[in-house]
Amino acid sequence: MNTYLDLAVKQAARSRCRYRVGAVLAKGGRILAHSSNRYRNAPSTDFHHATFHAEEVLLRRTRSARGAVVYVARVSKNGTPALARPCPRCQRALAADGVIRALYTTPTGAGSLRLS
Repeated sequence: MNTYLDLAVKQAARSRCRYRVGAVLAKGGRILAHSSNRYRNAPSTDFHHATFHAEEVLLRRTRSARGAVVYVARVSKNGTPALARPCPRCQRALAADGVIRALYTTPTGAGSLRLS
Protein backbone atom coordinates (compact mmCIF):
# COMPACT_ATOMS: atom_id res chain seq x y z
CA MET A 1 0.00 0.00 0.00
CA ASN A 2 0.99 3.66 -0.33
CA THR A 3 3.13 5.10 2.48
CA TYR A 4 0.67 7.92 3.13
CA LEU A 5 -2.21 5.44 3.19
CA ASP A 6 -0.24 3.42 5.74
CA LEU A 7 0.02 6.57 7.89
CA ALA A 8 -3.72 7.14 7.48
CA VAL A 9 -4.34 3.55 8.64
CA LYS A 10 -2.26 4.29 11.77
CA GLN A 11 -4.33 7.43 12.38
CA ALA A 12 -7.54 5.42 11.97
CA ALA A 13 -6.33 2.89 14.52
CA ARG A 14 -6.04 5.74 17.05
CA SER A 15 -9.71 6.70 16.69
CA ARG A 16 -12.16 5.78 19.44
CA CYS A 17 -15.23 6.30 17.25
CA ARG A 18 -17.50 3.55 15.99
CA TYR A 19 -16.16 4.00 12.45
CA ARG A 20 -12.41 4.38 12.86
CA VAL A 21 -11.23 6.74 10.12
CA GLY A 22 -7.89 8.49 9.70
CA ALA A 23 -6.64 10.94 7.11
CA VAL A 24 -3.36 12.45 5.91
CA LEU A 25 -3.04 15.57 3.76
CA ALA A 26 0.14 15.72 1.67
CA LYS A 27 1.58 17.99 -0.97
CA GLY A 28 4.92 17.74 -2.77
CA GLY A 29 6.18 14.85 -0.65
CA ARG A 30 5.42 16.71 2.58
CA ILE A 31 2.71 15.97 5.14
CA LEU A 32 0.62 19.06 5.82
CA ALA A 33 -1.68 17.52 8.47
CA HIS A 34 -2.91 14.21 9.84
CA SER A 35 -5.80 13.26 12.09
CA SER A 36 -8.36 10.66 13.00
CA ASN A 37 -12.09 11.25 13.34
CA ARG A 38 -13.20 12.43 16.77
CA TYR A 39 -16.26 12.62 18.93
CA ARG A 40 -17.79 16.06 19.03
CA ASN A 41 -17.19 16.35 22.76
CA ALA A 42 -13.52 15.31 22.72
CA PRO A 43 -11.45 17.45 25.12
CA SER A 44 -9.01 18.32 22.33
CA THR A 45 -11.83 19.71 20.14
CA ASP A 46 -13.39 22.97 21.29
CA PHE A 47 -17.18 23.39 21.04
CA HIS A 48 -17.08 26.17 18.44
CA HIS A 49 -14.99 24.10 15.99
CA ALA A 50 -16.37 20.66 16.91
CA THR A 51 -16.04 18.12 14.14
CA PHE A 52 -16.40 14.44 13.53
CA HIS A 53 -14.86 13.64 10.14
CA ALA A 54 -11.09 13.32 9.85
CA GLU A 55 -11.07 15.21 6.54
CA GLU A 56 -12.62 18.27 8.16
CA VAL A 57 -10.02 18.23 10.93
CA LEU A 58 -7.28 18.27 8.28
CA LEU A 59 -8.74 21.29 6.54
CA ARG A 60 -8.92 23.20 9.82
CA ARG A 61 -5.29 22.40 10.57
CA THR A 62 -3.87 23.72 7.30
CA ARG A 63 -3.64 27.19 5.83
CA SER A 64 -3.69 26.18 2.19
CA ALA A 65 -4.62 22.79 0.81
CA ARG A 66 -4.51 23.93 -2.83
CA GLY A 67 -2.91 21.21 -4.96
CA ALA A 68 -2.73 18.69 -2.11
CA VAL A 69 -3.80 15.04 -2.04
CA VAL A 70 -5.79 13.54 0.84
CA TYR A 71 -5.31 9.93 1.93
CA VAL A 72 -8.23 8.47 3.88
CA ALA A 73 -8.30 5.09 5.64
CA ARG A 74 -10.82 3.20 7.70
CA VAL A 75 -10.00 0.27 9.95
CA SER A 76 -12.55 -2.38 10.86
CA LYS A 77 -12.88 -3.86 14.34
CA ASN A 78 -10.48 -6.67 13.48
CA GLY A 79 -7.85 -4.19 12.21
CA THR A 80 -8.23 -4.72 8.46
CA PRO A 81 -8.68 -1.81 6.01
CA ALA A 82 -12.28 -1.05 5.05
CA LEU A 83 -13.99 1.26 2.56
CA ALA A 84 -13.12 4.88 3.40
CA ARG A 85 -14.35 6.92 0.42
CA PRO A 86 -14.97 10.50 1.62
CA CYS A 87 -18.65 11.36 2.08
CA PRO A 88 -20.25 13.92 -0.27
CA ARG A 89 -20.00 16.70 2.34
CA CYS A 90 -16.27 16.07 2.81
CA GLN A 91 -15.76 15.81 -0.95
CA ARG A 92 -17.29 19.27 -1.40
CA ALA A 93 -15.21 20.75 1.44
CA LEU A 94 -11.98 19.22 0.12
CA ALA A 95 -12.65 20.42 -3.43
CA ALA A 96 -13.54 23.92 -2.20
CA ASP A 97 -10.17 24.12 -0.42
CA GLY A 98 -8.30 23.03 -3.55
CA VAL A 99 -7.53 19.39 -2.77
CA ILE A 100 -7.17 17.73 -6.17
CA ARG A 101 -7.39 14.03 -5.37
CA ALA A 102 -8.45 11.58 -2.68
CA LEU A 103 -6.93 8.14 -2.27
CA TYR A 104 -8.77 5.85 0.12
CA THR A 105 -8.72 2.29 1.41
CA THR A 106 -11.07 -0.44 0.26
CA PRO A 107 -11.23 -4.05 1.46
CA THR A 108 -9.35 -5.12 -1.69
CA GLY A 109 -6.76 -2.33 -2.01
CA ALA A 110 -6.85 1.40 -2.73
CA GLY A 111 -9.40 3.56 -4.50
CA SER A 112 -8.98 6.96 -6.12
CA LEU A 113 -11.27 9.94 -6.55
CA ARG A 114 -10.61 13.14 -8.50
CA LEU A 115 -11.99 16.13 -6.59
CA SER A 116 -11.40 19.18 -8.75
